[in-house]
Amino acid sequence: MSNDFLLVHKSILPESFPKIIEAREKIAHDDLSVSEACKECGIARSLYYKYKDKVFAPSGSLSKKVILSLKTEDFPGVLSSILLAISESKANILTISQDMPIHGLAYITLMVNIKTMTSPLDDLLKKISQLEHVKKVEVLAYD
Repeated sequence: MSNDFLLVHKSILPESFPKIIEAREKIAHDDLSVSEACKECGIARSLYYKYKDKVFAPSGSLSKKVILSLKTEDFPGVLSSILLAISESKANILTISQDMPIHGLAYITLMVNIKTMTSPLDDLLKKISQLEHVKKVEVLAYD
């Protein structure tokens, strides 16, 4: 990977960066002028021109695999419900590693192929985190 790029969560970026992406999409798809798109998105034209070639939203093809770490309560059927949620999102489970439960908690690591998913990864993470007995879900790595 080139040292010129970083993958960061949008929560640490200035509020204007997603608006720049939105303005660029309006120009490309809605046939708006730069001035009109910037006005609709609430950003200055100078800000748009400064960052328009530097800020991008990831495409669906950016990542093909993701490694998930889960902390769950040790109850029968928890892993099955997680796997069902992944399957329903049209993702493919590549590996499963489940540690021995300690003090009623089980730790699970999954590698999932997300290339064929029908919805964003964030939707899947939210769905899994809302399952009964799931305490924590986090992304360890993208590939």
